[in-house]
Amino acid sequence: RLRIGAAQSLMGVLEPGQLLAVGFGEATMSCLQHLSGFIGSQQVRLVTLSGGVGPYMTGIGQLDAACSVSMIPAPLRVSSADVAEILRREASVRDVILAATAADAAVVGIGAIDQRRDATILRSGYISEGEQLMYARKGAVGDILGYFLQADGRPVEGLEIHRELLGVTLDELAQLPTIVGVAGGEQKAQAIHAALTGKRINGLVTEETTARAVLALAS
Repeated sequence: RLRIGAAQSLMGVLEPGQLLAVGFGEATMSCLQHLSGFIGSQQVRLVTLSGGVGPYMTGIGQLDAACSVSMIPAPLRVSSADVAEILRREASVRDVILAATAADAAVVGIGAIDQRRDATILRSGYISEGEQLMYARKGAVGDILGYFLQADGRPVEGLEIHRELLGVTLDELAQLPTIVGVAGGEQKAQAIHAALTGKRINGLVTEETTARAVLALAS
């Protein structure tokens, strides 16, 4: 129901021929599956917000072959900040990231440190369990696009992963007119609250129990 709700929300926002930027994760990919008919009929174009092909294919692979999809041709995370900087200068990478920063709307998942082994970014192999524990000790409550947030919505300082990611940065994401976060489950309440507090998203699709837990943190 959460994914269907997210798809319906985006249908109310997007106009024919517009560009939708998509973050990785199960919630966003399931949302895309429910949007597939709308995307095809309204000729909505898609662009990925971060590198990595695998995490996107469960959603994009369900779309009609005629759908316009631009994907960042690089991993989500590379081995060092130097490698990331070199790849960002490649025209094929740079052009897709620039397109994503000009999208009409974005849909992103919100990961939570409290998910432990269920976190998509961990299960996809982009971080290790040791790194996850270290991020939590440094104050991280969750992540958006691989950028780990503190409770106040600011990125946790000094994390190497933030310099090793390929894709749109949180500051670039914030410039988009519509940023819909899709997340549910009480274990995500802190991460959702951080995303809202830091103005990382300006729209949220969740369910009642989670919403009440988020409101309790805000009171």
